[in-house]
Amino acid sequence: MSKTTTSGRCLCGAVQFRVHRSFLGGVKCYCRMCRQAHGGPYSLHVAMRRDQFELLEGRLEVYASSSHGRREFCPQCGSHVLVHGQTADSSVAVPAGLLDAAEVVVTAHIFVDDLVSWHQIQDDLPQHAAWPPDVQLPA
Repeated sequence: MSKTTTSGRCLCGAVQFRVHRSFLGGVKCYCRMCRQAHGGPYSLHVAMRRDQFELLEGRLEVYASSSHGRREFCPQCGSHVLVHGQTADSSVAVPAGLLDAAEVVVTAHIFVDDLVSWHQIQDDLPQHAAWPPDVQLPA
């Protein structure tokens, strides 16, 4: 599969980036931290190796969101652009809503034990209590 390039930007456009991936697979995360950061019942993130993310314009501020994770965000509008610490390696994740005209394929639900009572999962995709330990990030 050949790599494709997908562009993205924060809400105000000050931060612009590219993602170099052959497949944009995303996971819906129901953990409390993601719910609070995104203001919804879940977040949809595309995980990738760090070298698959290219910052084109702007700068990112860092927020240590837990003892093992951090989020990078636009200092002007506050959009979360990168999430670190979801896995034990150096991968990052980009919120799918920041990607321009990309088709993200939802592949799984994670941290489903934290699912709020007012939201129901209505598909047959795999559900995991935490981040699946055997996730392989494609090229």
